[in-house]
Amino acid sequence: MRYNAFIAAMLSCAAAVPVQGNNRTGNKVVDEQNPDTALVIDEVEVISNSRKTSALKIDVPAKYIPVSSNTITAQTLQHRNITDIQSASRFMPGVRIRQTYGAFQQISVRGFDHSVIMVDGVRDERSSIDNSYPFMDLSAVQRIELIKGPQSVLYGTSAVGGIINVVRRTPSAESHVYSKLAYGSWNNLNAQIGFGGKFIGPFNYLATANYQHTDGWRDNERTRRSAYLTIGGNMSEKDVLEFRFGGQGDRYATEIGLPPVLSYDVYDATTNRVVLPAFTQQAGLDRSNRYNSHSDFMKNNNFNASVDYKHIFNESAKLTERLSYTYDDIDYFGTESLDYLTSNNPIYNQYYMSGDNKKYICTDSIYYSYPLRFSHVAKTINNQLELSGVFTTGSVKHNYLAGYSLIYLRRCSYTGYNFKTDGTATPETSDIWGTALTAHGSIYDAQSLGWMKTQFSKVTPQTRIQNGFYFHDVLDINKQWKAMVSARFDLYSYKRASALTKNGKREFDDVPSSDYTSMSTSAFTYKAGVVYLPMENLSLYASYGTYFKPIYTFYSATTIYIDRNGKEFFPEQNNGEVFKPENGGQIELGLKYEINNHLTLNASVFSINKQNMTVNLAKVMVDDKQKTVTGQVGRMRSTGFDIDVTWEPMTNMSFTTGYGFTDAKYKSIANNEYMKEYNLEGNQFAYTPKNTFYFLGDYTVAKGPVRGLGFNVSVSFQDKVYRNTANDSQFDAYWTTDLGISYEIPRNHIRLGFNVNNLFNTEYFNQSLGNQLVPSEPTNYMASISYIF
Repeated sequence: MRYNAFIAAMLSCAAAVPVQGNNRTGNKVVDEQNPDTALVIDEVEVISNSRKTSALKIDVPAKYIPVSSNTITAQTLQHRNITDIQSASRFMPGVRIRQTYGAFQQISVRGFDHSVIMVDGVRDERSSIDNSYPFMDLSAVQRIELIKGPQSVLYGTSAVGGIINVVRRTPSAESHVYSKLAYGSWNNLNAQIGFGGKFIGPFNYLATANYQHTDGWRDNERTRRSAYLTIGGNMSEKDVLEFRFGGQGDRYATEIGLPPVLSYDVYDATTNRVVLPAFTQQAGLDRSNRYNSHSDFMKNNNFNASVDYKHIFNESAKLTERLSYTYDDIDYFGTESLDYLTSNNPIYNQYYMSGDNKKYICTDSIYYSYPLRFSHVAKTINNQLELSGVFTTGSVKHNYLAGYSLIYLRRCSYTGYNFKTDGTATPETSDIWGTALTAHGSIYDAQSLGWMKTQFSKVTPQTRIQNGFYFHDVLDINKQWKAMVSARFDLYSYKRASALTKNGKREFDDVPSSDYTSMSTSAFTYKAGVVYLPMENLSLYASYGTYFKPIYTFYSATTIYIDRNGKEFFPEQNNGEVFKPENGGQIELGLKYEINNHLTLNASVFSINKQNMTVNLAKVMVDDKQKTVTGQVGRMRSTGFDIDVTWEPMTNMSFTTGYGFTDAKYKSIANNEYMKEYNLEGNQFAYTPKNTFYFLGDYTVAKGPVRGLGFNVSVSFQDKVYRNTANDSQFDAYWTTDLGISYEIPRNHIRLGFNVNNLFNTEYFNQSLGNQLVPSEPTNYMASISYIF
């Protein structure tokens, strides 16, 4: 309820301000044909190599920095009716975002997951805990920046393959209004509205709201509501202040996919012939069938607020303070695993081999084998204090930034994992109960198998604190030579406890500090690079940078610990760090080339090493007790290259293409007595395509009787990806093509649009829940009408 009230308050605030004038951003007028060229104080874009990038923090042209980057503009997203991060990621070479559970986004850059995603330069700390999480819609976004390679020196833990920075819009002095209404396949309705202009005194404002609802092509209904308000301005010639508030209230139907493909061959019990080969989907299934229980749901409520203050002392020094707070509430219940009926007795006409024994199976019937109930409530405080400016030593000009970062995260994770499937589940004996736990149904007659109700029995409160101290320096040595030196030191602490909930709800008594288990660690990261400019529009660079990621492992009496050298060790039994942080580094060579803003080319080759990965090596019996062998012996390497080219041959015509090659493989692990059961050397890292490609084309007629008529095309390719570390199951490669046509009515500020996605109705899979494959959407359309004034 409070999120609906927040959105209503946003709209009321926006509607109270008169609308007039032209479109502006900050202190610069927006080019009507290319609104993304606006420059705003401290919010400059990564669009061409002569411009600057907010995600890289240093106030110098991008061509002076030895780092590879890409940008997706708001105009690209709007013309294609893209409002989610997964669809946008298709236009970032080397990036893969896959969706799980119907709403959770899992991000991989250059072959590495746990990639950091940020909003307005502030880390989304959920990425430091989980590998997947729901993410906000893109209705208020100005651009998306991708900074490739390890970035721990900029943003701390886990930034190995790269970071994604989602930049929201900023307020402007000139009043304007924007509205959009779109409707498409499966009752997909989207309504957006935005207002901006003069507020009070020196302050300007911008307010937006978004509503989207769709039935979904597999009846995977979702509803998304969001609002955003920013107020800011120049309080004086030397002082800038901006406030930002955002809220969202999203509800999703969860997604468990089709009945599972099996990792073994299934035989006919009479003929002993294979009737269902391993990793093969049964014939005759309707791809649109939905097998979830109607009791499934996923809700995500989020509120975030930030204040940015900047004071300019002089041309050589500028102080920036950014304080943000985020509240995030994820509430989930999902049917999760589907399984087939099995028996040790020959009551079914098919079987598979379990060791040397036959296990009989009915592949026509399924049941819910493992429903899952959890909720995460997280509160995050993020503070960045930075001093930046310029100084000289001799003839060398230093563009420096020194900063301190504090991140405080408090999260309580509630779970209801205890349940019975023998028909005796009740609220007194089980966290999950209902008719669906004992029902089964046909795979060819997809429907809910019944109802389930849930409660919570356990909570895990945890606190993470990260203090970071960093310094960056871009050296302007002379006209042709530049260099960069950066260093960062992080102190990291983590504690957690376990407690019982009260009355099955998200409530629990305070946990004494003595009940917490804690650990702390530290890490030093750095980046160094050199840039050579043989001519004004061409820069060549080389760099090396490192990263770190803490390992959240505590001592367990049922675990045997192996260090990075393959030797057994014995950690502290109560508190303390068990494993040192995972770490690694990247070497990168690249070039950036630009001709008169008509042609821009970026290319790079890279090699990233990752080590100190913890892996479960085996399960062994010691004194008649089973123990898990865990070792910090894992290593992997990702090598590859990526290139993107943007060409604007004439006014209102642009073409962008990008290609990424990523070869991410496991390396040999440290020799130890348990590694016979765990040897992945040479295997491809799961869910990492070797080849990705995209092409974007946009053209709007500028003159003549059809002035305002526009066309856009999007083509993307994703190579096959392995679904597991054994590399014996995969998603096949696929191409998709989208088309759009639009017409901007002259002098009426109205734009009509029509988009067709998956034009050739390509059938493919790019996500799954275990072995339950989730089919992607077939051909679909979206019609829209927009008003901009």
